Amino acid sequence: MGSGVLTIGDLSKATGTKVETIRYYERIGLLPAPDRTSGNYRAYGKSDLGRLSFIRRARDLGFGLEQIELLPVLRTPG
Repeated sequence: MGSGVLTIGDLSKATGTKVETIRYYERIGLLPAPDRTSGNYRAYGKSDLGRLSFIRRARDLGFGLEQIELLPVLRTPG
């Protein structure tokens, strides 16, 4: 995929996160649902890469998913 768009496989490789884990994070709302391509593939951007990288670092530091959800940096204005 071109123009800065990442596939779920690209995101997985870049962050060391399993594809199924990325899908899980989407289901529980830790990652926003990505845009879709015309072929209905997930299309991620730099902000998704940054967010997932942050989540991975927090997990590596011992934070649980519930704790990560509460971190203000991940809250979306609503």
